[in-house]
Amino acid sequence: MAVIDIATTDNSEIKGLRQQLTSWWTTLAYHHKWAEAMLYMMFFSGLLLWGQLDVSWQIKRVMLLLHMVVGVSLFTVIVGAFWSSHRNLLNRSKKRFLRQTGTIIEWLLVLCSVTGFYLFFYGDNGNQLGWVMHNVHFYTSWLLVPLVFAHAFRWSVLNIRQFLSNK
Repeated sequence: MAVIDIATTDNSEIKGLRQQLTSWWTTLAYHHKWAEAMLYMMFFSGLLLWGQLDVSWQIKRVMLLLHMVVGVSLFTVIVGAFWSSHRNLLNRSKKRFLRQTGTIIEWLLVLCSVTGFYLFFYGDNGNQLGWVMHNVHFYTSWLLVPLVFAHAFRWSVLNIRQFLSNK
């Protein structure tokens, strides 16, 4: 990766770089497949941690580690970058359904992420706050997944119709 020396760089090079970054950022707002797939993967790995499912401890141990590491690193970077670039679409969209579901998804993501970070650093240690954080994290994920699927249905990675119609 080349280092740009601002002192010797003329204005046209800086404008060109700024234009490339703006173009990439705008393009990122429409490329949701990684963010959507990451959300579904996090939901599935969290579902395997649910006490109601009879999953062996060996699987739960691996899923917990995967859920925590991916949630703090990849999920934060991929979904965070997509969400940040996608916000302009939310504000400019003329489609009421997409604006409404997008706003709800945004708030659910904030709640789920904040509680996830709390659980990562402090865990559910048996006190009232841990119990609340655990339940908010758990139930927001159950709301997020169907809402994201409905929000992005035409383009969703789970939309089987798009694969059937391409044949």
